[in-house]
Amino acid sequence: MNDRAISLLENYDFTVIKAHKVRGAFVCETDKGLKIMKEYQAPVSKLALMDVLLRGMSDRSAVFVDTLVADQEGNFISYDRDGMGYVVKDYFEGRECSPRDTGDLKLAMQALAMLHEGLYWPEDEMPKGLHRFDLKEDVARQNKGLKKIRSFIRGRGCKSEFELALLDAYNLFLAQALRAEERIAKEDFSDFYAVVEKKKQFAHGDFQYHNVQFGKERSAILHFEKCQWDSRVRDVALFLRKTLEKADWDVGLGSSLLQEYEAINPLSDSERRQLFYRLAYPEKFRKIANFYYNSNKAFLTGQYLSKLENILRLEKSKDVFLHNVFDDVI
Repeated sequence: MNDRAISLLENYDFTVIKAHKVRGAFVCETDKGLKIMKEYQAPVSKLALMDVLLRGMSDRSAVFVDTLVADQEGNFISYDRDGMGYVVKDYFEGRECSPRDTGDLKLAMQALAMLHEGLYWPEDEMPKGLHRFDLKEDVARQNKGLKKIRSFIRGRGCKSEFELALLDAYNLFLAQALRAEERIAKEDFSDFYAVVEKKKQFAHGDFQYHNVQFGKERSAILHFEKCQWDSRVRDVALFLRKTLEKADWDVGLGSSLLQEYEAINPLSDSERRQLFYRLAYPEKFRKIANFYYNSNKAFLTGQYLSKLENILRLEKSKDVFLHNVFDDVI
């Protein structure tokens, strides 16, 4: 972060007492509480949506959220001389959730459950042009992309070791993805989406351990740049998948984390079905394939071959988890 950018703070209606740099941002002690200024590279159009969503959220949630702070002209983003954009948010001082600490992970799930109790659009009308997430449409689109990448690899002449391994893994994961698509198409989720629309539910969109912090009196959930008009299941699924991939899909851990969430905010039967499909879909493989397709093929390292080998290794334990928790597998 460019140190000259701190001069942009003069445009805000607070006085900076002192400031210090942390991981590409400035944390500022001001006469109106702690603030943080950081680079912003997400769509600018998302800022107004985040402002409405989080201001409503901050008034009704026990969980801290990093609300945006507008400058004196009402703008949520300021630009330095190089054209880099910066935003200012309310700041929470705490420690980051540890992905290896079961106690922290349980606290994170409790915080998520409390967040979801108030994470909905607070106004009568939804923003124009906003599209509600649809699992059937999303899986169909992702599978179309997987087929395209497979055709691309097949058409290459001299294939690398990674490409051969990726192509071989397609036999398992594309079949799995297509079965998921077929089964989802047969499900009736009309009531599920009716609830999302009626309650105007939103998901954080990127609920991972590094976006959760713990203070002395309460927890904080930060970085809503990927918030989306979708069921709360989106956040539960992402957190469970990211956590369990690091824990070999441990049944006991996954079950206990889900119990922590449901003790505060129980899931309906249709939400559990959505959760099953979102966990069962081979998302990690899709990401590896997509990264390969969009990367410089000549510079792929052994790191990605190791990632591919790891998700193949985890397939059996993932199936065991799904069978034990949802009594189903794809």
